Amino acid sequence: MATRDEIEQVRSRTDLVDLIGTYVALKPRGREHVGLCPFHDDSRPSFAVVTHKGDGFYKCHACGAAGDCFRFVQDHLGKDFGDALTWLAQRAGVELSQQGADREELDRRRTRRDWLRKAMEAAQARFLQVLKHEQLGQDARAMIESRGYSPEIADQFGLGAAAEGWQDFGDHLEGEDLPSKVLIAAGLLKQRDESDHTYDAFRHRLMFPICDDTGQPIAFGGRVLGTDETPKYLNSCEHDLFNKSRTLYGMHLARKSIMQHRTAIVAEGYTDVIALHQHGFTHSVGTLGTAMTPDHARMLARLCDEVILLFDGDQAGQRAAQRAIPIIASHQLDVRICVLADGQDPDDVLRSPNGPTQFAAALDAALDAFDYLFQQLQDQLSGDVGVSARQRRIEAFIAELRESGLGQADTLRRAMLTAKLGEIAGVSPAIVDGLLRDKPKQSSPEIAGETFAAMDVNADQSIASRRAEHELLGAMIHSGRSDQLTDAVIELMHDPPACRIAMAIRSLAARGDDLTVPRLLDEVPASDRDLVSELFFSGGHLISSFDHDAEAALNDACGTLQRCHHTDDTARRLDEWGADSSSDPQAAADLIEHLKHAPPRAAAAPRATTQ
Repeated sequence: MATRDEIEQVRSRTDLVDLIGTYVALKPRGREHVGLCPFHDDSRPSFAVVTHKGDGFYKCHACGAAGDCFRFVQDHLGKDFGDALTWLAQRAGVELSQQGADREELDRRRTRRDWLRKAMEAAQARFLQVLKHEQLGQDARAMIESRGYSPEIADQFGLGAAAEGWQDFGDHLEGEDLPSKVLIAAGLLKQRDESDHTYDAFRHRLMFPICDDTGQPIAFGGRVLGTDETPKYLNSCEHDLFNKSRTLYGMHLARKSIMQHRTAIVAEGYTDVIALHQHGFTHSVGTLGTAMTPDHARMLARLCDEVILLFDGDQAGQRAAQRAIPIIASHQLDVRICVLADGQDPDDVLRSPNGPTQFAAALDAALDAFDYLFQQLQDQLSGDVGVSARQRRIEAFIAELRESGLGQADTLRRAMLTAKLGEIAGVSPAIVDGLLRDKPKQSSPEIAGETFAAMDVNADQSIASRRAEHELLGAMIHSGRSDQLTDAVIELMHDPPACRIAMAIRSLAARGDDLTVPRLLDEVPASDRDLVSELFFSGGHLISSFDHDAEAALNDACGTLQRCHHTDDTARRLDEWGADSSSDPQAAADLIEHLKHAPPRAAAAPRATTQ
């Protein structure tokens, strides 16, 4: 290890404001610099960097986090002391001596994270080597050229290539210095069944390194180079160094520009981000096959004041925008939505004639996020929508806002949002605010301004209805079939998590994606992911009870749902009966009683989707 004098030399040569200011937007205040704390969900600047006392230190007056340059790198960048010292020494230009510790001792002390870092560095070196190989890298170089990436931008993002064979990593990387179990843990090799045989996880792909805050590779994404290969994009599995919910692609390159612009552009993938940087929009980052998360929002809130969510003009992109808005807005960020026309992606626009100018104009025309979100709700509520359906859609909308954390937004922001939402829903802002703060209570539907107690669903029926909804969704998820999920069936659903999962399944179907658990987990809010897993297993039990006949299980579950939600059918039929029902409550009550015992109608023709 380094000597005590060398450690102190690194500390004294490290400009703490410059170091921390790379990851947190700091502003001078007197003799200190302040910003949003990177160690907790900070809504007002409570983090201070003090440099006029000795070598300096940082302190958060809210959560109590404190330390020097070494502690910051350890806690914020996830490095142990040895790695933090080495990284800071290289940054400060201090050469460290190596005392004692032979090779065997170093290997013994290497942690799991150290092994993973070594695997990632070795993989990156091999991918670059393959890209430069005359034959092995030919297809990848052709794709880079076809996309118009300059050699400088390809080098900046570290683009590489995976060889076409099945054993390239085994032949070139696997050995005593890098055992197969490490490459498997890193997601670079896969194990064949229960045997010891392995094969490359990435084959014949253009490779995109995914880097941490220091620019070191922690995972990889690969795009197919052949026309008949699937899937089109493939990411590394998550491990100790890599969590896609806490990682934004290109952040290590975009951070400085984001702080300068005080704005971040968030795109959907690798190629979009690279195209944006290629054309000068260097304050751009990308999500990694998942929706925006609270961790992403916290990361951006420390660097800028505004986020522009950039999505393709298709339906799936708009759904992703709807999910991301409340998450980001709950972290004191202004949000605007830029939806590109005609299903174009940023690369399409930027490579068209006068592309950068057109794209800049699209950014300038981006809509305020909540104007966009409320317009979507108004579109859902327009047309021939019954009172029960209207109530469910408003409650589901408020539930999504609440679960994303918007209920804990500051008083003024929440007041403005509740006033607007109350206007759309036709209720007082106080009611909306109460629903945002608290769990909504079950309420009976309102018919023409009157609430009929006879419409209340009793406890036994509520439990049976929820079970029926979950059984149907479970059978769909386990069988991978969503053809039973018509608009008429979705109209029967009352349970908010079931409604959200149903809409996520519909989104996958609309995109032509297969219904699988991993894809569905990426599509639903974090709060619903445990339920998706539970439904998968319960669906398996249901299908097995029908002698593994998925078709029979789905038909039975759908029929059960229709019977259980007979009360919902009653509500719709009351809506159709007419608004004058409030003039004769007894007649309405008599009709309700009659409908309760009448046979259920056939499912209505599908309505317009409630995306």
